[in-house]
Amino acid sequence: MSHYLQKRFALAACAAATAATAGCASAAQHTAVADAPRAIAADSSRTVGASIAARTVGLERRAGFISLYLDPRAGKLYLELPHDSLAALYFLSQATGLGSNPIGIDRGANITEAVARFVRTGDRIMLVFENTRYRSSDSAADPAHARTVMESFPPSTVAALPLVASEGGRLLVDATDFFLGDLTGVAPTVERAGQGKYTVAHDRSSIYGPYTKAFPMNTEIDAAITFTIASGNPGPIMQSLLPDPGAFTLRQHVSLLPLPDNGYRPRALDPRVGYFGIDFKDYAAPIQMPLQQHWIERHRLERVDPNDPNSAIRNPIVYYIDRGIPEPIRTATKEGVSWWIQAFDRAGLKGAFRVEDLPEGVDPMDARYNVVQWENRNERGWSVGGALADPRTGEMMKGMARLDSHRARTDYNLYAGLMGAAPSSADTAFVLARVRQVSAHEVGHTLGLSHNYIASTYDRGSVMDYPPPRVSLDANGNIDLSSAYAVGPGAYDVWAIHWGYGIFPPASEQDSLRAIVADGLRRGFLYLSDADARPAYSSDPRVNLWDDVNASLFLQRQMDVRRVAISRFGERNIRPGEPVALLQDRFAPLYFMHRFALSALARTIGGMEYSIAVVGDRQQETRPIAAAQQRAALHQLLGALTPASLAIPDTVLTLMGPLPEGYQPDTVELFGSRTRPAFDELGAARTLASMVVNDILQPERTARLVQFATRERDPLTLGETIDSLVAATWTRDAHDTPKYAALRRTARRAVLDRMITLAADTTAAQEVRAIIDLRLETLRAVARRSAATGSDDERASWASMARDIGGWLDRHEVPRPTPSLVAPPGDPFGM
Repeated sequence: MSHYLQKRFALAACAAATAATAGCASAAQHTAVADAPRAIAADSSRTVGASIAARTVGLERRAGFISLYLDPRAGKLYLELPHDSLAALYFLSQATGLGSNPIGIDRGANITEAVARFVRTGDRIMLVFENTRYRSSDSAADPAHARTVMESFPPSTVAALPLVASEGGRLLVDATDFFLGDLTGVAPTVERAGQGKYTVAHDRSSIYGPYTKAFPMNTEIDAAITFTIASGNPGPIMQSLLPDPGAFTLRQHVSLLPLPDNGYRPRALDPRVGYFGIDFKDYAAPIQMPLQQHWIERHRLERVDPNDPNSAIRNPIVYYIDRGIPEPIRTATKEGVSWWIQAFDRAGLKGAFRVEDLPEGVDPMDARYNVVQWENRNERGWSVGGALADPRTGEMMKGMARLDSHRARTDYNLYAGLMGAAPSSADTAFVLARVRQVSAHEVGHTLGLSHNYIASTYDRGSVMDYPPPRVSLDANGNIDLSSAYAVGPGAYDVWAIHWGYGIFPPASEQDSLRAIVADGLRRGFLYLSDADARPAYSSDPRVNLWDDVNASLFLQRQMDVRRVAISRFGERNIRPGEPVALLQDRFAPLYFMHRFALSALARTIGGMEYSIAVVGDRQQETRPIAAAQQRAALHQLLGALTPASLAIPDTVLTLMGPLPEGYQPDTVELFGSRTRPAFDELGAARTLASMVVNDILQPERTARLVQFATRERDPLTLGETIDSLVAATWTRDAHDTPKYAALRRTARRAVLDRMITLAADTTAAQEVRAIIDLRLETLRAVARRSAATGSDDERASWASMARDIGGWLDRHEVPRPTPSLVAPPGDPFGM
């Protein structure tokens, strides 16, 4: 085995993910360091003639962990490595953004975390990313087994840096070409978005001097990379964003840090507490135990005396607020982030968390600072919380939260749609209350906390839930926003911080953590996250991205408020002097205000509540929802399909004109239309009706209806569900106005289209498809009879449906109906 391979083996073997392993990695690193100077000194004169001092005459030196030399005239960047096989944490971030949420290249985005090693091979220094996903926790005791793991899963050699000088064991390498490459993958990201094929223009790219710095414990390298169109034409987004769509410049940022010492103790994930983290396979695990290991990500927190629970915190976590956040949002942001001061204090960790302004002149990408940044985009988008962490242990080195600039404007539109746009302090208070909440939420992510979408069921238990504003009607029938948003951390947040950041003597740590979890379960602290809430097939009506208290009450409140707000909607909802047509921006959030409540309640149909149970904790893993509760939910959902619920008052329709010349429409926020320039009321109604019907007849949901029917008495069956949908939408009402009759036809068509689509879906359960075909046989006869009488509109609608049913049943031809229009995002939710 060569000297290079011997060092690789020793270093890779010790990258195993245990506290002892982290110490082993550090020890192996020091062993390699001790050997390296003698080996390099022995042959440096033969391989590289010039000394570092001679080679860097006239260059600007920036001393630090890895010292830098800048040659502004030649545009070169040199790294001075203190020794061969130097190991470091490598963090890559996107320093500046493209300004487009659909493309997703954002200011301050964290991209890559790696353990990087600079290993000499002749006159080149290889930059190698170690493979930390596959490990042996027993590497020190059984190095032969650790070798089998290292040789089974390869590292990534990402660059070969030319060695230009050496001196006293130190190495000088030319890193220019590497750092001026497209490290963050901008070009392929833009191409995947269909916005053109761009390539790096090396003659227009450079190391960005102001933010390329070195400090004792971190080295920061910033580069301005220019991209030019390589072939074809720039896409429409690029044309709208750029002064010259043929070229744009973004900055990318790399932070290099020493490997942390072995004082950090990783904490294994408990699936009942909402932390995200690192996953790896430990091939030294006993055969009775799983290969896959899960450790949470969190910041290191230590007491002066770790055995004294009242001892002061040695290393408080400090978050810095971007000075570029405009007031009064900046102050509200700081107040929201400060909620975590309360959470840590109440968790018994007083003084563990602080909030300060980012010092003047500091680069937000500097790895020494946890930051809350401002993210300007061309359209609304997500706020994001992330972190840069040691991929071996999960220790967070830098928290990075990004707040979307459009969020406040979206909240204001919702307020103005509900309450009117007359200037008042109330609208600002509403918006700032949401800013505080979202600031706390995103910083929660940077502390390691995952979304907890069931926390709304125990009275706003966590800021890590997505909160719709709590809106209701008061005793006089007026809209009440007095408790729109929470005003501090929830009880779950305090409990989760106690579990994740609590400092315990090693001998009692596991007992302490088990006791904390048991206490949380007794207090009703449940945790379910994205995998439970986001899929269309989700089964638990308690777990939703936007809900409040429970699904039924949430929908009732939303529909009541929506009805009142729409009845009062008019010129009061825009500011004096604004074009009336801008009301469309305000009306969309109102019309679809209840969309998330509809989706939440639909999960009751074929629903199943469940928990993340662990053996011995006495939680019930699954529980199908009772038939009576399902029937009540179905009845409530059908109320959203009535003509009265789908209709838009004529007084509102008369205000929905085309935008004046010079007002650029934000098509994301507006209703689509097939009746331009008139507002498309039936198109909006069809979109809403399809939301309801598609949620009820979701493929996995319908399959659960079939299967759960075998497990209880008097179940809600799929046949009964379809019959209820048909009864609510396929009957005629002699008292219908022409508008109501048209809206009833719209809902009827939504039901039929969904049924045929589901019957034709070969991935749906066969039992589901068979029941739908059976019901379609009956409905074909109904449509044929109904097509014989009525107005031309009625007869045409029934005849069209009869033909489509026949085409499917007789020839398995799937009709191609006009699709529903895409709904605007609705609530303040992002894209």
